[in-house]
Amino acid sequence: MQVHPDIAALRSDRAPQRAAQAVIQGAKQDWAQEPGASELLADLEAYGRGAPFECCAMLEAVFIGQGEAERLMDALSRHYCKAMAANPIGQPPFRNGFDGMASSILLARCERAQLMLQAREPGDMHHSGYVFSDATRFDAVLAGEAEARIVRKVSEHDGQARFAEEAVSLRPGQRYAFDLSSDTLVIDQVARRLVALRLLRTAEEPHPGREFCAASGRMLHQSAATIAISRQETILALLGRMGRTDAAPAIADLARSGGDTSLRWQAVREALALDSATGFRLLGELARRAGDPLAHQAGALRAQLLETHPELAQLEIA
Repeated sequence: MQVHPDIAALRSDRAPQRAAQAVIQGAKQDWAQEPGASELLADLEAYGRGAPFECCAMLEAVFIGQGEAERLMDALSRHYCKAMAANPIGQPPFRNGFDGMASSILLARCERAQLMLQAREPGDMHHSGYVFSDATRFDAVLAGEAEARIVRKVSEHDGQARFAEEAVSLRPGQRYAFDLSSDTLVIDQVARRLVALRLLRTAEEPHPGREFCAASGRMLHQSAATIAISRQETILALLGRMGRTDAAPAIADLARSGGDTSLRWQAVREALALDSATGFRLLGELARRAGDPLAHQAGALRAQLLETHPELAQLEIA
């Protein structure tokens, strides 16, 4: 394998890399000294811990007023670009991603709130579905031009949704606020690279995210509301694929507990697959629980299974 001489030098002597990173960290501290920067980060911390948006004066100035978002992001760019130009091997301390059309830089995060820069490259975009999540979002458009639609979910019944749309032209200086459980911004065409500063806060106890077909309104997909729930769902699936019948009682206990309904329902399915007796008794128990959001689903599945396999009734007697 060929190794560039500059890379080989860095591998043999890490001092230049450490020095470059110290300069990059200094850029972060320099930006924090800019007027309003520390107040913005303090407000983000309070907002992430549940403070009302209207009680966070700097966030209001950035995402409702004019000029503050542009000024602070211009200062951020100046400090980091200067540091990186002088130290090209330094790494900005931000999580980032790019998929060829969209890029994201996570500037700061606290509890339920995130502050990020979002960019879209020029081009046309096709959207087969609309995604809704249990969160609130504020966008401050910093640069670029794009044509978009605000899609509002006006009703939902039995996994079928109806939408209303509002066409918008995105330009620098515009400010938007969204309740993402019912609103989403769909970008159809970008004429000049679109850059926006975004503030996102998830609900304290979020419901699962949902994607609906743009053409029919039919629900296509449901995703875990949080990383923790996603991790638990993965563990449940792994135990099921491993055939861990000894885990069935603990999985059934998870289904009985309160909390995320999608996680509980997956636990029901895994308990049934691992141990039909444990799983079927669990179905009957949940079906009899008045007020449990899983009661109707559990009762319907129990009736369906009894119709196909009448012998399952003996499991509840045993």
